[in-house]
Amino acid sequence: MTVASAVTRRLNIEEAPFFDGFALTLAQWHGRHATVGAMTVPDVARSTPARSADERALLDGWLDYYRATMHHKCAGLSPDQLVERSCPPSTVSLIGLVRHLTEMERVYAHRLAEPNLPLRYVTDLSPDADFDDVTPATADTDLRTFAAHCTHSRQVMAALPLESNLRWTYLYLIKEYSRHLGHADLIRERIDGAIGE
Repeated sequence: MTVASAVTRRLNIEEAPFFDGFALTLAQWHGRHATVGAMTVPDVARSTPARSADERALLDGWLDYYRATMHHKCAGLSPDQLVERSCPPSTVSLIGLVRHLTEMERVYAHRLAEPNLPLRYVTDLSPDADFDDVTPATADTDLRTFAAHCTHSRQVMAALPLESNLRWTYLYLIKEYSRHLGHADLIRERIDGAIGE
């Protein structure tokens, strides 16, 4: 896929598979979860990148592993649990982290091809909207939007040569995920006691 076609492709959260086949398509999602009120987030399959892979495969592999781990941290929870701010005084929730990482995909990956792309949640009037403006009613959409953004990031990044700017983008996104997955560990443990990577 060329950069131009990656730019012109519109994000379609109704058609994008969850993490390009990390175990669940949107049709399966909606088949299992007919209403938001009854929804619990299904899990996704994750695999650790091979030690013998080349540099690009390692960067893609670890970034995808962390993307899937963010989804994994939400698995089995209801919309009400996803918006729970379980580590006061922090106002961060799991779905807030999902929304924040959606913004990071948009700012650092999507803007490689579309430099003037605006933020999705954050505005001048609401600079913390990714964390603050969360509701159970939009949790399903937020997760699907995250998945679509990850898919689009992969397409944009795959169309570019691995040079210093793209390499920096990979490492920055890996840094963002690794930092916020530590937050997700604590939030999830406070919600239902679940622990582990």
